[in-house]
Amino acid sequence: MAIPTKTIWPLDPHTLAKHEILRRYLQCWFPILNTYHGRIIYVDGFCGPGRYSKGESGSPIIALEVATTHRKALGGELVFWFIDERADRIKHLKSELQKFQFLPISKCTQNQETFVRSWKRS
Repeated sequence: MAIPTKTIWPLDPHTLAKHEILRRYLQCWFPILNTYHGRIIYVDGFCGPGRYSKGESGSPIIALEVATTHRKALGGELVFWFIDERADRIKHLKSELQKFQFLPISKCTQNQETFVRSWKRS
């Protein structure tokens, strides 16, 4: 797959499969992690705009949807950190997140920078 040049692009079949794996992984691991830790931190270093050209959910939305569906089973703090190097994609993601119903004890941060620089800063 070529690197997308637009803010929003069509969802590729292999990305759809990757997102299904991510969804199933988080559905299993969010409750497990929450059993042993008071805080779950989810970092998406290449988050993109949050949605694809036909409205399909991207990885940030998938993570938030999974956390929401498990809300009764999850306690403690949920922290979501979404990073992308392109300002246009972060701007679009922020508009998508405004539509999203956040959990009462969750934090969500979006940063426009490269993932490596973000990680070294922490």
